[in-house]
Amino acid sequence: MKRKAKDLIFISRIIGHGLDLEILSEVESEKLQDKCFIDDEYKLNSLSISNKTYIASGFNSYVVKLKDNA
Repeated sequence: MKRKAKDLIFISRIIGHGLDLEILSEVESEKLQDKCFIDDEYKLNSLSISNKTYIASGFNSYVVKLKDNA
């Protein structure tokens, strides 16, 4: 499945080829959504069905949730 950045809630950034996670604050998450790449598409792979989280892969990789309207 693919989604645009504007349809995602960014939870954390995956760093160092998956060796670490950088937790994003609510402000940092909103800044990511406001940047020019808001129309960039990310390929989503399920991370947790119960938590409804995904790994969004693009230029960078993030742990995300879908916005309610997505």
